Amino acid sequence: MTRIVDLFAGPAGWDMGARILGMADPIHGYDIDADACATATAAGFLRTQANVTDLDPDSMPGVTDAIISPPCPTFSTSGKRTGLDDLHHILEAIRQLGDSQAGLGPDDVWADVYARVQDVRSALVVEAVRFALRLPHLQRLVCEQVPGVTPIWQEMCAELATAHDFTACNVLTLHAEDFGLPSRRTRTFVIATRNQTPDLDGLPFREGWTCGRYTAPANLTPGTRAHFPQTTMASALNYPAGERINTRGNRRTSGGNEFSTDGLSWCLTEKARSWKRVSDGAPLTASQAGLLTGFPADYPWQGSRSKQFLQAADVVSPPVAAAVLGTTLGLDWETPVRAYLADLYPASTTTLPAPEPVQLDLFSGTAA
Repeated sequence: MTRIVDLFAGPAGWDMGARILGMADPIHGYDIDADACATATAAGFLRTQANVTDLDPDSMPGVTDAIISPPCPTFSTSGKRTGLDDLHHILEAIRQLGDSQAGLGPDDVWADVYARVQDVRSALVVEAVRFALRLPHLQRLVCEQVPGVTPIWQEMCAELATAHDFTACNVLTLHAEDFGLPSRRTRTFVIATRNQTPDLDGLPFREGWTCGRYTAPANLTPGTRAHFPQTTMASALNYPAGERINTRGNRRTSGGNEFSTDGLSWCLTEKARSWKRVSDGAPLTASQAGLLTGFPADYPWQGSRSKQFLQAADVVSPPVAAAVLGTTLGLDWETPVRAYLADLYPASTTTLPAPEPVQLDLFSGTAA
């Protein structure tokens, strides 16, 4: 019987996180993309190719844990951010879903939001709410998206806490480089639980927000921050000191078209397939892109070069996934993550102080 499902599972960032932790329960992942499913399957994980909108949570009575990472292009700063223009439609859909599950409205309201938004991908975040509310025996939920989705996660958490008996609902912004990864990547996560309160101490989150069945919404003060060895792009890829990466050929943008590999890599997108070393013009490989996001160098990326880079850029970084899953399940995650990083980046030896936490008012009155 399946206990853990992963929706929009992609090429298995969450599965790799579970593997780092040594979790015995398999994760059943669902994704619409054939290449991402092929990658996960080649890596030894369980995948079903399916459109998440066609799945019925009522048919999954054995599921106690759900992982949901909807696509982020319409909310990402690297895109047009049309999802932010449709925020009011999405928030209204969440409220209507909550009402429907409380018996105060029709049970198909979630589908209407797809007709209202400019890009149907924006509405996919509502699937997190649909499954959170309708999985019959759900005990734990984790979600992931770019920071632009923070108001949506907060609205969802407020609904789960106030009307649907979730004991603790946390929205945390994590930076991959704070976990020792050699590339910048900022993502916002949900950790929501029934009948338990996760211990967030040790998670190096810089911004956080919480609410629960017994607690009012409030900003979180980061707890004890774990320090990980700082990995540069050069040390991860065995580049010599002084190497630079050209990202756009002769084209220049306000942010420039080159950066030094002696520090962190820029955040990867699918366009990283055009990155080249300045010294010899050698292009970045999909294997190297995966290594920068926390995957082994021999990870079996499948599909065209473009699709491989898209998978490596969109995926949840495995060490970060391990930390979030470990925190949610009450497992020691720091010890196995440190061991994994030591094997992945053996040239990294310097431990730098973690950056000072930034306190922001993430709630902003968006959740009722």
